[in-house]
Amino acid sequence: MRLLAVDDDPLILDLLPIVFRQANLPHITVATSGPDALETLSDPEVEVDGLILDIEMPDMSGIELCRRIRQMPRYRHTPVLMLTSATDSTRIERAFAAGADDYITKPFDVKEIATRVRVAQRMTEKSVHAPLLDPERMSGGLAGEHGFSIADPVRLAHAEQLILPFALGNYLSQLSRRRLDSCTIFAVRVTNIDTLFATTTAREYASALCGIVNAVSSVVACPNMLMTYEGDGVFLCITQGTEAPAWPEIEDDIQAALTKASLSFDDGRIMDIKIAVGNPVTPNASRNQRVKKTFDRARDRAMSREKIKTKHTGSGAKAGGPGLFPS
Repeated sequence: MRLLAVDDDPLILDLLPIVFRQANLPHITVATSGPDALETLSDPEVEVDGLILDIEMPDMSGIELCRRIRQMPRYRHTPVLMLTSATDSTRIERAFAAGADDYITKPFDVKEIATRVRVAQRMTEKSVHAPLLDPERMSGGLAGEHGFSIADPVRLAHAEQLILPFALGNYLSQLSRRRLDSCTIFAVRVTNIDTLFATTTAREYASALCGIVNAVSSVVACPNMLMTYEGDGVFLCITQGTEAPAWPEIEDDIQAALTKASLSFDDGRIMDIKIAVGNPVTPNASRNQRVKKTFDRARDRAMSREKIKTKHTGSGAKAGGPGLFPS
């Protein structure tokens, strides 16, 4: 595995080659700035399998560098791990939105940084096949023929808050106890995803998913919110340090935002997109079990909400009325 580390601190640049040599990862190149790194990566003779970027650097921050790297086709899927100080927590969400896969807090544990680079590489390799959908550049096609399955996670161009599932899991697993206390997680389920998938072209499907992301973002109005699309109509959302909208009103507000957006098929017909929002969960305290248990609980609550809405269909009950959300 060939690594490129970018940091303006000469002590860190001296330390990292030693750390990775001890971990049998001796092929590491260093750069002292973002422009220096971009020049290295632009060299067709250079091959890089993993990137380690300091968040705080003069001239060009690690966040901006990560964003520019992700615009380079050769490095669109290359694992990126950020180095950040313990006091720099407010920039973590922006780093993930820019394309980071994981992060390490300085001062870092020598064994942990090598381990997390390898984990990021394995998870990135599994996620390479997640399609990147850009409705602005996609052409038409046949309804129901997408080149991927309904269960596949996808990435959406121009939706920075939407990251891959494993990256969202890395973000959650690394949160400090203090930051966990101000963290809220909820799931949004597209209840008619089967019909949507079967009746849309790939471009229309991408447009619908983008519309849902925009509707959730506009209602929650949290600039640091991170989301992922797991497939099967399930979005997982994490807000940090911001008071989230009240439940169950959020479901009605997102549904209203979708209605106002008037998402449509290419022939002008309006899409009928229905969603269910589970009431929020707090993260599991155990770092080893945090991601799976927390995401499972959030997902289950959205599924339970969907069942309740299905049960009450035709009963005259208001979709977001009191008493309909599971506790």
